[in-house]
Amino acid sequence: MEPRGYIYVMTVSAMMLAACKKPYSPPAVTAPNNYLVVEGIIAAGQDSTVITLTRSVNIGQKNTHHPEWGATVTVQSDQGVSYSLTQTDSGRYASAPLNLDNNRKYKLLIRTADGRTYESDFEPVMVTPPIDTLRYDVTADGLSFFTNAHDPANKTHFYRWDYTETYLFLTPLVSLYKYIPYPFYFANRVISRKPSELIHTCYVSLNSTTVILNSSAKLREDVINDNPITQISSSSEKIYYRYSIIVRQYALTQKAYEFWTLLKKNTEQLGTIFDAQPSGIVGNLHCASDPKEPVIGYISAGTISKKRIFIDRTELPAWPFDPPQCKPTGLGWKKKENVPAELADSVFIPLGPIMTGYDPIAKDSTYSVPVGYYDCVNCRYHLNGKTQKPDFWK
Repeated sequence: MEPRGYIYVMTVSAMMLAACKKPYSPPAVTAPNNYLVVEGIIAAGQDSTVITLTRSVNIGQKNTHHPEWGATVTVQSDQGVSYSLTQTDSGRYASAPLNLDNNRKYKLLIRTADGRTYESDFEPVMVTPPIDTLRYDVTADGLSFFTNAHDPANKTHFYRWDYTETYLFLTPLVSLYKYIPYPFYFANRVISRKPSELIHTCYVSLNSTTVILNSSAKLREDVINDNPITQISSSSEKIYYRYSIIVRQYALTQKAYEFWTLLKKNTEQLGTIFDAQPSGIVGNLHCASDPKEPVIGYISAGTISKKRIFIDRTELPAWPFDPPQCKPTGLGWKKKENVPAELADSVFIPLGPIMTGYDPIAKDSTYSVPVGYYDCVNCRYHLNGKTQKPDFWK
Protein backbone atom coordinates (compact mmCIF):
# COMPACT_ATOMS: atom_id res chain seq x y z
CA MET A 1 0.00 0.00 0.00
CA GLU A 2 1.20 3.46 -0.81
CA PRO A 3 0.65 6.43 1.44
CA ARG A 4 -1.38 9.13 -0.26
CA GLY A 5 -1.17 12.89 -0.11
CA TYR A 6 2.41 14.04 -0.29
CA ILE A 7 2.93 13.68 -4.05
CA TYR A 8 0.13 15.67 -5.63
CA VAL A 9 0.52 18.74 -3.39
CA MET A 10 4.16 19.16 -4.24
CA THR A 11 3.60 20.38 -7.78
CA VAL A 12 2.66 23.93 -6.97
CA SER A 13 3.75 24.13 -3.33
CA ALA A 14 7.32 23.81 -4.54
CA MET A 15 6.83 27.00 -6.55
CA MET A 16 5.86 29.27 -3.65
CA LEU A 17 7.82 31.17 -1.02
CA ALA A 18 5.59 33.71 0.70
CA ALA A 19 7.49 36.63 2.23
CA CYS A 20 5.59 39.79 1.21
CA LYS A 21 2.98 41.61 3.22
CA LYS A 22 0.87 42.21 0.12
CA PRO A 23 -0.77 38.96 -1.06
CA TYR A 24 0.56 37.77 -4.39
CA SER A 25 -0.55 34.75 -6.37
CA PRO A 26 1.99 33.91 -9.08
CA PRO A 27 0.72 32.52 -12.39
CA ALA A 28 2.09 29.07 -11.53
CA VAL A 29 -0.30 28.97 -8.58
CA THR A 30 -3.41 30.49 -10.16
CA ALA A 31 -3.13 28.83 -13.57
CA PRO A 32 -5.38 25.82 -14.25
CA ASN A 33 -3.74 22.80 -12.65
CA ASN A 34 -5.11 19.35 -13.45
CA TYR A 35 -2.11 17.07 -13.87
CA LEU A 36 -2.34 13.31 -13.45
CA VAL A 37 -0.70 12.07 -10.23
CA VAL A 38 0.31 8.40 -10.13
CA GLU A 39 1.24 6.64 -6.86
CA GLY A 40 2.10 3.02 -6.17
CA ILE A 41 4.53 0.26 -7.03
CA ILE A 42 4.48 -2.63 -9.47
CA ALA A 43 4.69 -5.37 -6.85
CA ALA A 44 6.54 -8.60 -7.51
CA GLY A 45 6.21 -11.57 -5.18
CA GLN A 46 3.03 -12.23 -3.22
CA ASP A 47 1.88 -8.64 -2.75
CA SER A 48 -0.98 -6.99 -4.62
CA THR A 49 -0.19 -4.18 -7.03
CA VAL A 50 -2.13 -1.06 -6.03
CA ILE A 51 -1.98 2.12 -8.12
CA THR A 52 -3.70 5.36 -7.08
CA LEU A 53 -4.64 7.95 -9.72
CA THR A 54 -5.61 11.48 -8.72
CA ARG A 55 -5.45 14.98 -10.17
CA SER A 56 -3.29 17.80 -8.83
CA VAL A 57 -4.92 20.96 -7.47
CA ASN A 58 -3.93 24.58 -6.95
CA ILE A 59 -2.76 25.86 -3.57
CA GLY A 60 -5.72 27.18 -1.59
CA GLN A 61 -8.26 24.93 -3.26
CA LYS A 62 -10.54 23.46 -0.60
CA ASN A 63 -11.12 20.04 -2.14
CA THR A 64 -7.64 18.55 -2.43
CA HIS A 65 -8.67 14.99 -3.37
CA HIS A 66 -9.62 14.56 -7.01
CA PRO A 67 -9.60 10.83 -7.86
CA GLU A 68 -9.31 9.69 -11.46
CA TRP A 69 -12.27 7.43 -12.23
CA GLY A 70 -12.82 5.03 -15.12
CA ALA A 71 -9.22 4.58 -16.24
CA THR A 72 -7.75 1.43 -17.77
CA VAL A 73 -4.55 0.49 -15.93
CA THR A 74 -2.18 -2.23 -17.13
CA VAL A 75 1.24 -3.57 -16.15
CA GLN A 76 3.35 -4.65 -19.14
CA SER A 77 6.63 -6.59 -19.30
CA ASP A 78 9.48 -5.91 -21.71
CA GLN A 79 8.32 -9.06 -23.53
CA GLY A 80 4.83 -7.66 -24.09
CA VAL A 81 3.01 -9.69 -21.41
CA SER A 82 0.18 -7.60 -19.89
CA TYR A 83 -1.60 -7.71 -16.53
CA SER A 84 -4.81 -5.74 -15.96
CA LEU A 85 -5.71 -3.86 -12.78
CA THR A 86 -9.30 -3.37 -11.61
CA GLN A 87 -10.75 -0.18 -10.17
CA THR A 88 -11.64 -0.81 -6.52
CA ASP A 89 -12.67 2.55 -5.08
CA SER A 90 -11.82 6.25 -5.18
CA GLY A 91 -9.08 6.39 -7.81
CA ARG A 92 -7.53 3.08 -6.71
CA TYR A 93 -6.71 0.30 -9.15
CA ALA A 94 -5.52 -3.09 -7.91
CA SER A 95 -4.66 -6.63 -8.91
CA ALA A 96 -4.07 -9.93 -7.19
CA PRO A 97 -0.39 -10.90 -6.80
CA LEU A 98 1.14 -10.89 -10.29
CA ASN A 99 4.05 -13.28 -9.57
CA LEU A 100 6.32 -11.31 -11.88
CA ASP A 101 9.60 -12.57 -13.30
CA ASN A 102 12.40 -10.86 -11.37
CA ASN A 103 14.63 -11.01 -14.46
CA ARG A 104 12.32 -8.89 -16.62
CA LYS A 105 11.50 -5.18 -16.67
CA TYR A 106 8.01 -3.72 -16.29
CA LYS A 107 6.13 -0.51 -16.96
CA LEU A 108 2.69 0.94 -16.21
CA LEU A 109 0.20 1.86 -18.94
CA ILE A 110 -2.78 4.15 -18.22
CA ARG A 111 -5.67 5.15 -20.45
CA THR A 112 -8.03 7.67 -18.83
CA ALA A 113 -11.75 7.88 -19.49
CA ASP A 114 -11.21 10.82 -21.86
CA GLY A 115 -8.88 8.74 -24.03
CA ARG A 116 -5.53 10.20 -22.96
CA THR A 117 -2.69 7.70 -22.55
CA TYR A 118 0.21 7.67 -20.10
CA GLU A 119 3.06 5.30 -19.42
CA SER A 120 6.08 4.88 -17.18
CA ASP A 121 9.57 3.88 -18.20
CA PHE A 122 10.51 0.21 -17.99
CA GLU A 123 11.90 -0.51 -14.53
CA PRO A 124 13.88 -3.52 -13.26
CA VAL A 125 12.45 -5.65 -10.48
CA MET A 126 14.30 -4.64 -7.31
CA VAL A 127 14.49 -7.49 -4.79
CA THR A 128 14.14 -5.88 -1.38
CA PRO A 129 16.11 -7.35 1.54
CA PRO A 130 14.10 -8.27 4.65
CA ILE A 131 13.67 -5.86 7.55
CA ASP A 132 15.99 -7.28 10.19
CA THR A 133 14.32 -5.55 13.13
CA LEU A 134 11.57 -3.05 13.84
CA ARG A 135 11.90 -1.66 17.34
CA TYR A 136 10.94 1.31 19.48
CA ASP A 137 12.65 3.30 22.20
CA VAL A 138 10.74 4.74 25.16
CA THR A 139 11.70 8.35 25.86
CA ALA A 140 10.38 11.02 28.19
CA ASP A 141 8.30 12.39 25.32
CA GLY A 142 6.91 9.15 23.93
CA LEU A 143 8.00 6.45 21.50
CA SER A 144 10.57 6.52 18.69
CA PHE A 145 10.54 3.76 16.04
CA PHE A 146 13.55 2.45 14.10
CA THR A 147 14.34 -0.23 11.52
CA ASN A 148 17.50 -2.16 10.70
CA ALA A 149 18.28 -3.91 7.42
CA HIS A 150 21.18 -5.25 5.39
CA ASP A 151 21.82 -6.81 2.01
CA PRO A 152 24.53 -9.51 2.18
CA ALA A 153 24.79 -9.38 -1.64
CA ASN A 154 25.70 -5.67 -1.37
CA LYS A 155 23.35 -4.74 -4.25
CA THR A 156 20.57 -2.59 -2.79
CA HIS A 157 22.11 0.61 -1.36
CA PHE A 158 18.98 2.77 -1.84
CA TYR A 159 15.99 2.28 0.48
CA ARG A 160 12.56 3.75 1.10
CA TRP A 161 9.99 3.03 3.82
CA ASP A 162 6.36 3.78 4.54
CA TYR A 163 4.03 2.51 7.22
CA THR A 164 0.45 2.10 8.41
CA GLU A 165 -0.55 2.59 12.04
CA THR A 166 -3.64 0.92 13.49
CA TYR A 167 -4.87 1.51 17.00
CA LEU A 168 -7.80 0.70 19.23
CA PHE A 169 -10.19 3.58 19.91
CA LEU A 170 -13.01 3.49 22.47
CA THR A 171 -15.69 6.15 22.75
CA PRO A 172 -16.23 7.77 26.18
CA LEU A 173 -19.95 6.89 26.12
CA VAL A 174 -21.51 3.54 25.22
CA SER A 175 -24.75 3.15 23.30
CA LEU A 176 -26.61 -0.15 23.51
CA TYR A 177 -29.63 1.35 21.75
CA LYS A 178 -30.44 2.88 18.37
CA TYR A 179 -33.18 5.12 17.03
CA ILE A 180 -35.44 3.69 14.31
CA PRO A 181 -37.63 6.33 12.65
CA TYR A 182 -41.08 5.92 11.16
CA PRO A 183 -41.99 4.30 8.70
CA PHE A 184 -39.66 1.39 9.48
CA TYR A 185 -41.97 0.84 12.44
CA PHE A 186 -45.51 2.07 13.01
CA ALA A 187 -44.02 4.74 15.25
CA ASN A 188 -40.62 6.17 16.13
CA ARG A 189 -38.77 3.75 18.35
CA VAL A 190 -35.55 3.24 20.27
CA ILE A 191 -34.54 -0.41 20.28
CA SER A 192 -31.59 -2.49 21.47
CA ARG A 193 -28.58 -2.84 19.19
CA LYS A 194 -27.46 -6.23 17.98
CA PRO A 195 -23.85 -7.14 18.89
CA SER A 196 -22.83 -6.46 15.28
CA GLU A 197 -24.31 -2.94 15.55
CA LEU A 198 -22.29 -1.75 18.55
CA ILE A 199 -20.35 1.46 17.86
CA HIS A 200 -18.20 1.82 20.99
CA THR A 201 -15.03 0.09 19.79
CA CYS A 202 -13.21 0.96 16.56
CA TYR A 203 -9.91 0.32 14.83
CA VAL A 204 -8.37 3.45 13.34
CA SER A 205 -5.77 3.15 10.57
CA LEU A 206 -3.48 5.97 9.41
CA ASN A 207 -0.95 5.90 6.57
CA SER A 208 2.40 7.67 6.73
CA THR A 209 2.53 11.07 5.06
CA THR A 210 6.28 11.74 4.93
CA VAL A 211 9.06 10.46 2.70
CA ILE A 212 11.44 8.13 4.58
CA LEU A 213 14.74 7.37 2.84
CA ASN A 214 18.24 6.12 3.58
CA SER A 215 21.24 4.94 1.60
CA SER A 216 24.29 2.79 2.23
CA ALA A 217 25.93 3.82 -1.06
CA LYS A 218 28.83 5.54 0.73
CA LEU A 219 29.37 2.70 3.18
CA ARG A 220 31.65 -0.30 2.78
CA GLU A 221 28.77 -2.67 3.55
CA ASP A 222 25.11 -2.50 2.50
CA VAL A 223 23.78 -1.99 6.03
CA ILE A 224 21.08 0.32 7.43
CA ASN A 225 21.26 0.80 11.20
CA ASP A 226 18.61 2.45 13.37
CA ASN A 227 16.81 4.24 10.56
CA PRO A 228 14.17 6.58 12.10
CA ILE A 229 10.61 5.75 11.02
CA THR A 230 8.22 7.76 13.21
CA GLN A 231 7.53 9.09 16.69
CA ILE A 232 4.46 9.05 18.93
CA SER A 233 3.83 11.55 21.70
CA SER A 234 3.30 10.15 25.19
CA SER A 235 -0.11 11.89 25.24
CA SER A 236 -1.29 10.48 21.89
CA GLU A 237 -4.56 8.57 21.79
CA LYS A 238 -2.80 6.04 19.54
CA ILE A 239 -1.31 4.37 22.62
CA TYR A 240 -4.27 4.74 25.00
CA TYR A 241 -5.17 1.05 24.67
CA ARG A 242 -3.43 -1.02 21.98
CA TYR A 243 -1.34 0.00 18.98
CA SER A 244 0.18 -1.68 15.95
CA ILE A 245 2.47 -0.49 13.16
CA ILE A 246 3.44 -2.26 9.95
CA VAL A 247 6.50 -0.91 8.15
CA ARG A 248 7.09 -1.58 4.47
CA GLN A 249 10.59 -1.45 2.99
CA TYR A 250 11.36 -0.88 -0.70
CA ALA A 251 14.63 -1.23 -2.63
CA LEU A 252 15.10 1.60 -5.15
CA THR A 253 17.18 2.26 -8.21
CA GLN A 254 19.47 5.27 -7.92
CA LYS A 255 17.19 7.26 -10.25
CA ALA A 256 14.14 6.48 -8.11
CA TYR A 257 16.07 7.40 -4.96
CA GLU A 258 17.00 10.77 -6.49
CA PHE A 259 13.34 11.42 -7.32
CA TRP A 260 12.19 10.68 -3.77
CA THR A 261 15.05 12.70 -2.29
CA LEU A 262 14.07 15.77 -4.29
CA LEU A 263 10.42 15.24 -3.44
CA LYS A 264 11.31 15.06 0.26
CA LYS A 265 13.28 18.32 0.07
CA ASN A 266 10.52 20.15 -1.78
CA THR A 267 7.68 19.01 0.45
CA GLU A 268 9.24 18.86 3.93
CA GLN A 269 12.09 21.38 4.10
CA LEU A 270 10.62 24.54 2.58
CA GLY A 271 9.64 27.46 4.77
CA THR A 272 12.47 29.98 5.06
CA ILE A 273 15.16 31.42 2.80
CA PHE A 274 17.67 29.22 4.62
CA ASP A 275 15.91 26.01 3.56
CA ALA A 276 16.58 24.12 0.33
CA GLN A 277 15.01 26.04 -2.55
CA PRO A 278 12.26 24.53 -4.73
CA SER A 279 13.42 22.35 -7.61
CA GLY A 280 11.69 20.83 -10.61
CA ILE A 281 10.81 17.19 -9.98
CA VAL A 282 10.94 14.79 -12.92
CA GLY A 283 9.68 11.24 -12.48
CA ASN A 284 9.53 8.34 -14.92
CA LEU A 285 5.97 8.92 -16.20
CA HIS A 286 5.02 10.52 -19.50
CA CYS A 287 1.88 11.46 -21.40
CA ALA A 288 2.02 9.56 -24.70
CA SER A 289 -0.91 11.61 -26.06
CA ASP A 290 0.78 14.94 -25.36
CA PRO A 291 4.52 14.85 -24.52
CA LYS A 292 4.29 18.43 -23.20
CA GLU A 293 1.78 17.49 -20.48
CA PRO A 294 3.44 16.96 -17.06
CA VAL A 295 2.75 13.72 -15.21
CA ILE A 296 3.60 13.45 -11.52
CA GLY A 297 5.04 10.40 -9.80
CA TYR A 298 7.56 7.59 -10.04
CA ILE A 299 6.56 3.97 -10.57
CA SER A 300 9.11 1.38 -9.45
CA ALA A 301 8.93 -2.40 -9.65
CA GLY A 302 10.04 -4.72 -6.90
CA THR A 303 9.33 -6.92 -3.93
CA ILE A 304 8.16 -5.46 -0.63
CA SER A 305 9.51 -6.40 2.80
CA LYS A 306 7.22 -5.91 5.80
CA LYS A 307 7.35 -6.19 9.55
CA ARG A 308 4.62 -5.56 12.15
CA ILE A 309 4.73 -5.09 15.90
CA PHE A 310 2.06 -4.57 18.58
CA ILE A 311 2.30 -2.43 21.71
CA ASP A 312 -0.10 -2.73 24.62
CA ARG A 313 -0.70 0.11 27.07
CA THR A 314 0.46 -2.13 29.91
CA GLU A 315 3.93 -2.29 28.33
CA LEU A 316 4.42 1.48 28.56
CA PRO A 317 5.12 3.93 31.40
CA ALA A 318 2.20 5.39 33.34
CA TRP A 319 1.86 8.44 31.11
CA PRO A 320 -1.15 10.74 31.67
CA PHE A 321 -4.32 9.22 30.28
CA ASP A 322 -6.70 11.95 29.11
CA PRO A 323 -9.56 10.65 26.93
CA PRO A 324 -12.17 13.08 25.58
CA GLN A 325 -14.52 14.46 28.22
CA CYS A 326 -18.12 13.65 27.30
CA LYS A 327 -21.20 13.78 29.48
CA PRO A 328 -24.56 12.14 28.81
CA THR A 329 -27.62 14.33 28.63
CA GLY A 330 -31.32 13.82 27.97
CA LEU A 331 -33.99 14.78 25.47
CA GLY A 332 -37.63 15.15 26.45
CA TRP A 333 -40.92 15.68 24.58
CA LYS A 334 -44.64 15.32 25.13
CA LYS A 335 -46.35 13.80 22.11
CA LYS A 336 -44.97 10.36 21.41
CA GLU A 337 -44.61 10.98 17.69
CA ASN A 338 -42.83 14.33 18.13
CA VAL A 339 -39.31 12.98 18.54
CA PRO A 340 -36.79 15.85 18.86
CA ALA A 341 -35.05 16.67 15.58
CA GLU A 342 -31.62 16.25 17.21
CA LEU A 343 -32.36 12.55 17.75
CA ALA A 344 -33.93 12.06 14.32
CA ASP A 345 -30.92 13.72 12.64
CA SER A 346 -28.39 11.68 14.66
CA VAL A 347 -26.92 14.74 16.37
CA PHE A 348 -27.55 12.75 19.54
CA ILE A 349 -27.48 8.97 19.89
CA PRO A 350 -29.64 7.17 22.48
CA LEU A 351 -27.84 5.64 25.45
CA GLY A 352 -30.94 3.92 26.81
CA PRO A 353 -34.59 3.19 26.03
CA ILE A 354 -37.36 5.77 25.80
CA MET A 355 -38.84 6.39 29.25
CA THR A 356 -42.46 7.33 29.80
CA GLY A 357 -43.55 9.78 32.51
CA TYR A 358 -46.57 11.85 33.42
CA ASP A 359 -47.07 15.63 33.59
CA PRO A 360 -49.67 16.22 36.36
CA ILE A 361 -50.21 19.85 35.32
CA ALA A 362 -50.85 19.11 31.66
CA LYS A 363 -52.35 15.78 32.64
CA ASP A 364 -50.52 14.14 29.77
CA SER A 365 -47.77 11.63 29.18
CA THR A 366 -44.15 12.72 28.73
CA TYR A 367 -41.28 10.98 26.98
CA SER A 368 -37.54 11.18 27.44
CA VAL A 369 -34.39 9.34 26.44
CA PRO A 370 -30.78 9.53 27.71
CA VAL A 371 -28.44 10.54 24.88
CA GLY A 372 -24.86 11.40 24.05
CA TYR A 373 -23.42 13.65 21.36
CA TYR A 374 -22.67 11.57 18.24
CA ASP A 375 -18.88 11.90 18.29
CA CYS A 376 -18.84 10.86 21.96
CA VAL A 377 -20.79 7.70 21.14
CA ASN A 378 -20.13 6.58 17.56
CA CYS A 379 -16.48 5.62 17.04
CA ARG A 380 -16.96 5.50 13.27
CA TYR A 381 -17.01 9.30 13.20
CA HIS A 382 -13.46 9.36 14.57
CA LEU A 383 -10.91 9.33 11.72
CA ASN A 384 -13.07 6.91 9.73
CA GLY A 385 -12.80 4.21 12.38
CA LYS A 386 -13.97 0.67 11.58
CA THR A 387 -15.90 -1.53 13.99
CA GLN A 388 -14.75 -4.70 12.20
CA LYS A 389 -11.60 -6.08 13.79
CA PRO A 390 -8.79 -6.34 11.20
CA ASP A 391 -7.67 -9.85 10.28
CA PHE A 392 -4.14 -9.14 11.54
CA TRP A 393 -5.25 -7.86 14.95
CA LYS A 394 -4.30 -9.95 17.94
